[in-house]
Amino acid sequence: MGMLVSAQAGDPWDVVRVGRVDYVTLASFLKFYGLQGPGEIDPRRSFDLTGPAGSMNLSVDSREMRWKGSRYWLSHAVRQIDGITLIPRVDLVKTFDPILRPNVEIPKQPLLGVVVDPGHGGGDQGTRAARGLNEKDANFDVSRRLVKLLEKAGIPWVLTRNKDVYVDHGDRSKKANDRPGYIFVSIHFNEDSDRATTGWETYALSPQYAPSTSSGGTLIGDEDEIWPGNQYDHQNFLLAQAIHRAAVLSKSNAPSDRGVKRARFKVLRLARSPSVLVEGGFMSNPRESSLLKTEAYRQQVAEWVFEGILAYKRSQERPEDTARLKFAGTSVPETGSGAGTNRTVPKLEQVPNFRPKTNGSPAAAVVSPTGSLGSKKPDSAEIGGPEFRPHMNGSIGVTASTQKPNLAHTNSAETVAKKAEPTEPEVRRAIPVAPRKGE
Repeated sequence: MGMLVSAQAGDPWDVVRVGRVDYVTLASFLKFYGLQGPGEIDPRRSFDLTGPAGSMNLSVDSREMRWKGSRYWLSHAVRQIDGITLIPRVDLVKTFDPILRPNVEIPKQPLLGVVVDPGHGGGDQGTRAARGLNEKDANFDVSRRLVKLLEKAGIPWVLTRNKDVYVDHGDRSKKANDRPGYIFVSIHFNEDSDRATTGWETYALSPQYAPSTSSGGTLIGDEDEIWPGNQYDHQNFLLAQAIHRAAVLSKSNAPSDRGVKRARFKVLRLARSPSVLVEGGFMSNPRESSLLKTEAYRQQVAEWVFEGILAYKRSQERPEDTARLKFAGTSVPETGSGAGTNRTVPKLEQVPNFRPKTNGSPAAAVVSPTGSLGSKKPDSAEIGGPEFRPHMNGSIGVTASTQKPNLAHTNSAETVAKKAEPTEPEVRRAIPVAPRKGE
C-alpha cells in the first residue's frame, strides 16, 4: 500500500492521502450531507448510509455502491485505515454530490434537443457476436425508434447518421457542439468472451483525475488531461444515471444491472454538451441476443432510453426551491461522534478544487504509517512542506492542515510517479466499444 500523506483541507473536510489518491473521512462526509451511518464499520460487511434523499450501500475495499436499488461504480475503492473509513474525494465531488444535491451548486441546463448517435456504421460493424444481427444495425434501429418517441413528445432531435455509413467520432460529437442546449446520447450494445455475461451499463465521461471504470481503480497516467466534455461532468452523471435507472429499475423485462460507469470514449471526450454512452445488453449472450432480434425488445430499449431522457429533462426544469437537499445556510443535525448539536453546513465549493498539476514543492508532508500501512520508505518526491504533527489521540495518525486552503494550488504530491495500489476486479470485465481507426 502507498504511503499515507496529509493534504490541505478546509473545514469541514478531513482530507487524507493514501498513495496518490485523496480521500475524505466518512465522519466529515456524514456531517456535510446530514447522513446517518453505523457507529462502527465492519470491513467484512457492507454498510448503509441514510438521509432525507434515500439510502446508499457501500463496502470497504470495494468500488461498488448501491443507491435506491441501482448500481454505481466509484473511481476508487472505499478504504479503512486504523479504523477510520475513507471516501474517495473525486467521488465526493463527481458522484455523491450529483446524487445527493443535484443542481444545488451547478446551474441547471434546460434540455432543448437530443443528438442521437447510432454507434458504428458502414465498414465498422461493431459487435458481431449475434448471428443474423450486427451491432451497427441494432444501434440504428433502436435510434430510429428513439427519435420517433422524441418527435411525438415534441423534443427536437438529430441523428448522427441517417443510413449505414461510417461517421468519424469527432463528427458525431460535433452534431451536439453545433446545437447549444442539446444533449448527446450514443446507442451501443456489448459483447464479452463469456457468453453468460448479461446486463446494461451506462457510461459518463471520466472526470479529470479519475480513472476509467475498466482500469479497476488504477491511475494509468492519462487522468490529468481535461477534455471538452468534462465541462459537463455534473450533467453527464445526472443524464447517465437517469437513463440507467429507467432501464434497470423497469417494472417489466428489466435487464441485469452492471452499473453506471466512467470511460474516456472519444465521442464523450469531444462532446461539448451533456453526453452519455449506453451499452444496452450483450449480443454475445444467447438470451439477450435473441431478445434484440425482436422488434418488441428493441422498442423496449428505445423506450427505456427515452424515459431516462425525460427524467433528466424534468430534473433540469424544476424550480430551484424543489432541489432534493438544500444545505446552504440550512441547519442540519450532526451525525456520528459528537452528534447532538446543530451546525450550518457549508457549501461544497469549500472543498479544494481539482486543478492541473504544478511544479511547485509538495504541500504535504509524509506521515509515518502504522499497522496495516506497512513500512515502505517514502519517495523523496513526497517529502516537503511544513512540519506535520499528527493528532495525539492515535485515531488515524494523520490530520488535515490547520492552514486556510489555497485553492489556486493542487496537492503536488500527485506528481509522484509511482505505481498505484493493486486493482480490484470487476464482477465481470466487459468489452466496451472498441476503438476504431487508430482511436
